[in-house]
Amino acid sequence: QPDTGPVVKTYNFEDVVATLEKVAPYDWRGFLTDRVKRVAPKAPLSGFENGGWRLVYTDKPSERMSTAMSLRHYLDCTASIGFTVPTDTGGVQDVVHGGLADKAGIGPGMRIVAVNGRKFQGTRLTEALQSAMNDKSPIQVLVENTEYYKTVSIDYHDGLRYPHLVRD
Repeated sequence: QPDTGPVVKTYNFEDVVATLEKVAPYDWRGFLTDRVKRVAPKAPLSGFENGGWRLVYTDKPSERMSTAMSLRHYLDCTASIGFTVPTDTGGVQDVVHGGLADKAGIGPGMRIVAVNGRKFQGTRLTEALQSAMNDKSPIQVLVENTEYYKTVSIDYHDGLRYPHLVRD
C-alpha cells in the first residue's frame, strides 16, 4: 500500500461507545451521556467527596489565590458575583456563564467605571461586596462597553466568597 501521508479519520459518538465496549464491557453510552452530553447545574464533585474532601466557601482566598491576585493585580469574584477584573483598569476579563454578572449584562471586554456611585478601585469593589451582606440594596455597577455606558444592579448579599477544599 503506497504511503499517502497523514489522513484524517473521523469518528462519532457511536464509534467511541462501540470501541470502548469492545475493550471493557460497561454502559459506556450512559456514562458518556451523563458526563459529556448533559449539562450539570453544578460541578461534578463526587471524585473529591469520595476522596475525603468537600468544597466550602469562605471570605478569605487561599494562599495561592491571594498570591496570584496580588501579583497579577486582579480580583477573582467568580464565586460571588461572577467575574474577574484587574484592580487597576476595571476591564472585565472573564465572566461566569449564568452567574450574576452575566445575568446583569456584564461581559468580557467591558470596563467597570464605578461601583455604588464611586470611581472603580479594586478596594471599592471588595468593600461593596462586604457591605452588601448588611445592606438589602443591590450593588450598582456602572460599566462601559465601547462608547456606551450603563448602570446594572447586582442583587448579591453573601459577601466575599472563595472556594476551598477541606478534609471531610
